Amino acid sequence: MRTLVTCMALLGLVGLAATPAQADRRLTGQEKSSIRSAMKDMGCSGGKMEFDDGKFEVDDARCRGGKQYDLTFDRNFKLTSKELEDNGGRGHYGSGRYNMRDNTRDDRRGAY
Repeated sequence: MRTLVTCMALLGLVGLAATPAQADRRLTGQEKSSIRSAMKDMGCSGGKMEFDDGKFEVDDARCRGGKQYDLTFDRNFKLTSKELEDNGGRGHYGSGRYNMRDNTRDDRRGAY
């Protein structure tokens, strides 16, 4: 009996772990329009828009100055977060950091 209860409990845990997390949802036309308007007021455009965890997110929005940001808006389309996008080393040459001043490379790992 004890083994049966243990097996049932383990199967329940495996079932929970195998259940996919709720996927992000696409924005409605009205939501997209409201986000674009808020972004335009900030001098930003583009990016991938989605609704996730109760908030609107825009990944890789391009803002004034040409930099990319991840933006987060609340349900009233007010900006709650603006984080500079980490390009994962894009813009560097090879494995080392490129020094624009003297055109040399710094090949030390983790020099960023």
